[in-house]
Amino acid sequence: MKLLTNDLYEGAWLLSKGMELSNLWMEPGGKRSVVFEFEGDSIEGLKEEYKRGKAQANVYRLKVAMSELRDRMYALLRERNGNGLRLRKEGSHAIAQGTYQK
Repeated sequence: MKLLTNDLYEGAWLLSKGMELSNLWMEPGGKRSVVFEFEGDSIEGLKEEYKRGKAQANVYRLKVAMSELRDRMYALLRERNGNGLRLRKEGSHAIAQGTYQK
C-alpha cells in the first residue's frame, strides 16, 4: 500500500514506524512543496492513528527519522534551486516554501 504526504511530521512518524520512503519529489506549480511517498503493509492503520491523534512514537526514532527526511528534502530543494529555502508551518504540516525555478 502507498501513501502520499507533504506533512514532514507525518512522514517522520511513518518512517520511525518502519514504513519505507519509496520516493519524494517537488510539487509542480511554482511552490516549493515536497511530497513524500511511503510504502508498507500497515500504512493505512498508521495513517488513521496519526489523523485521529492516537500516534505514539519512540522519541529517538522519531528524531532520527525527522533528520533523515529533512536532509533528503533539503538535498532535493538544493538540487532544484539552491537558495531561498524556508519552512512554514500550516496546521500540523511543515512545508518547504519558496519560488520554484527550473
